[in-house]
Amino acid sequence: MIKESEIISSNPWWADTKRIQNDPEIQTWEHSKLRIIPRIMHKIDYDFDTGGTRVYTLRGTRQIGKTTMIKLQIKKFLDDGKLPWNIFYCSFDLCRTPRELVDAVESYRRITQRMRDGSRCYLFLDEVTTIPNWQKGIKWLVDRDVIPNSTIMATGSDIIDLRRAIERLPGRRGRVAEGHDKILLPLKFAEYASVLNRDIKELIDGNDLLSFQNRFAIFSSLTSGEISRTVEAVHMHQTTLDDLLWRYMYSGGVPSVMNAQDTACIIPEYVYNKYADGIQGEWSRLGRNRDPLKRLGRAIVKSHGSHSSWSGMAQSADIGTHKTVQDYVQVLSDLFILVTFYGYNVKDKSPMFTRNKKIYFTDPFFFHLFNGWTRSAGYFDTSAKYMDCDDNKGSLVEGIVANHLTRLAFNAARNKQDFDPHYRLFYYVEDGKEVDFVYYDGEGIEVPIEVKYRNKVTKDLAGMYKFISKTGNKGLVISKDRLDARPEYVMIPASVFLLLV
Repeated sequence: MIKESEIISSNPWWADTKRIQNDPEIQTWEHSKLRIIPRIMHKIDYDFDTGGTRVYTLRGTRQIGKTTMIKLQIKKFLDDGKLPWNIFYCSFDLCRTPRELVDAVESYRRITQRMRDGSRCYLFLDEVTTIPNWQKGIKWLVDRDVIPNSTIMATGSDIIDLRRAIERLPGRRGRVAEGHDKILLPLKFAEYASVLNRDIKELIDGNDLLSFQNRFAIFSSLTSGEISRTVEAVHMHQTTLDDLLWRYMYSGGVPSVMNAQDTACIIPEYVYNKYADGIQGEWSRLGRNRDPLKRLGRAIVKSHGSHSSWSGMAQSADIGTHKTVQDYVQVLSDLFILVTFYGYNVKDKSPMFTRNKKIYFTDPFFFHLFNGWTRSAGYFDTSAKYMDCDDNKGSLVEGIVANHLTRLAFNAARNKQDFDPHYRLFYYVEDGKEVDFVYYDGEGIEVPIEVKYRNKVTKDLAGMYKFISKTGNKGLVISKDRLDARPEYVMIPASVFLLLV
């Protein structure tokens, strides 16, 4: 049970709003070379015209920065003049029952009852997924209106539990405009570049390139065969963007990894170990043995972006049956570490689930983490050696493009709560000729996308030409350094494309 003294010490701004500056998360953020504020933080509405309780969830892998984002939001509330007693934070990483959650919130209500006014309260319930059936505690609190007119943010690293538990709160989460369930992911390349380079930040801000409406408009014009003035303006910065993309291939968009790399030029071993321990912890909490995780990771690294079958991967990883491998890959996908692409059925515009699939890591740092996990050379040395090969760089870029296309499709979805990337993004193969990706908008637009991250793009676009002949749509070729419009497709440098989507 959380004691009242612990609740008071966890909310020092009740005594003095300036004490938020002494919070360990805020201190770490303040002393970081790169002070990263997640964009999603600005997209969550905490205040509403009508009363009642609103319940959000925030998912994300361990060490991705969920607690830091919460503390930054609390600091913003205090800086904006919100009543300090209307803000409650509690970490539940040592709690075991829904009753403890209820008791903690009721203690908050009792302690601050005379100090709170009638305005909205903000409750940040951190790491609630350590409590089995935590949603029962939320349900009890909402049904009894314990803290009326409040916004609750519940976070968790046990992403699978969080996702399933929220399905058991029907009708008790209030109405919000952009969905209740938020996901904190590593930074996209555009966000990464804007943090590391002032000129690129000015370019992005000046053209509003982080606006999804503008990004999607640019993507649509490219897939229509047009190179806009905005694309040409970004292309003028390609040399800088190429350098940034090279760095991104090492660190990805994980904030603490970015800071470590920017401080020491390399990524220290302890950083990899911290994330490896976090992933293994999640894996063990789900009742899985750790050793198969390493073997599976090694098999996925080996087949990264290539056609794979569940049975072939089971054999490569020496793991039981194909059903076990499928289950393991789903777990890593639920942890936002992997993304799977299925073949595209042109006739039915649907995925071919029984055929081979392509699996990518969602962030290059995760790729290097799994690649170096069982190597004796160490993580960073292994990643540096891997990056010596141009073909390997091309594989990493292909994975980065896969992740960015997935995010583009998610943001374009009308119903984000039920978004399934398997019905919007695919690969295509026919008669041995392949297209790396197919983007389908659900309404007839099918865009073939090839990644050719090499010095010279040869005439190996037979798969794209075959696809175009069937659908009539133009394609995209993601090159290393060429910007060109052809009758059948637009060719655009990878660093420019990734900044724009």
